[in-house]
Amino acid sequence: MKTIKELIGESLTEVAATRDINRQNSISRVYKACPELKDIDGQILEVRNSRFIAVIDKDERLIKRYDTAIEELQTKRDKIIARNNIAPDFDEEKFICSECNDTGFIKTPDGKSSVCSCRENELEMCYEQSGMADYPSYKMKNYRDDYLGDAPGRKKIKSMMNDLLKELIGKRSEESRSSVYIYSAPPQTGKTFLSVCVCKTAIKLGKSAYYAKCEDLAALMPDTLEGLKHVDFLVIDDFADTVTLSNNVGSILNTILETRAASKLDTVLVTPFPVAELIKKCDMRISGKLQSAKKISSEGR
Repeated sequence: MKTIKELIGESLTEVAATRDINRQNSISRVYKACPELKDIDGQILEVRNSRFIAVIDKDERLIKRYDTAIEELQTKRDKIIARNNIAPDFDEEKFICSECNDTGFIKTPDGKSSVCSCRENELEMCYEQSGMADYPSYKMKNYRDDYLGDAPGRKKIKSMMNDLLKELIGKRSEESRSSVYIYSAPPQTGKTFLSVCVCKTAIKLGKSAYYAKCEDLAALMPDTLEGLKHVDFLVIDDFADTVTLSNNVGSILNTILETRAASKLDTVLVTPFPVAELIKKCDMRISGKLQSAKKISSEGR
């Protein structure tokens, strides 16, 4: 499980190689169209190499001669470039993406860092590796406040989830931090859609995040479970008391929540059940953690 920063970092070597190839191709095209310029550049390179030797030998007379020769050749070069309408920077390496200068990240209007649109492939790969391979079409722009006629409630929940993201990206006082949130809403109200979208948004903002179904925790590989303890933002969907009582899920989730709480890392438990019912019926180790959890719902926390 790799973060978006790691995936973008791995691609930087390839991007640098592409920039160099583009530069070489540009030089080849210009030289083919204007052999005179290629000849002048060859002369300049030869004189510069000779000047380098003169510098090593500390021959001031030759150094001055070569400086004069380079200046004269450069003047001729500038005239050739102007006469043939050649871009002066044709032989310079250029960024592939002018938006992020090939770093993979841009600044949002509010000064936050966000993944550039040129890294869509890395984003999609990160989404897949972060438990969201089955939700490629889930995007925040498609979230409808008026779905099923509960516009005020859905709008409030979306606002609360967005506030949580803002706190994740920004700085929060220790007094206001909470490591566990419970997103409780009836079935078929778009909980999974919104949860996946928020998880994707966290990744797009440069944070590590993961989405998992509660019942699937027991089937995850050990290295993935270890990763869930340390990602910046974790969403556990379809949380139910019965699930915590089977397949060792209660023990696995308890370990994850305790480790994340110690590091002040946020976890959102998404459920269709009332919080009071969950506290009463789920695994006793989880129950205690739910009592102090903050609630995300249309009724408030």
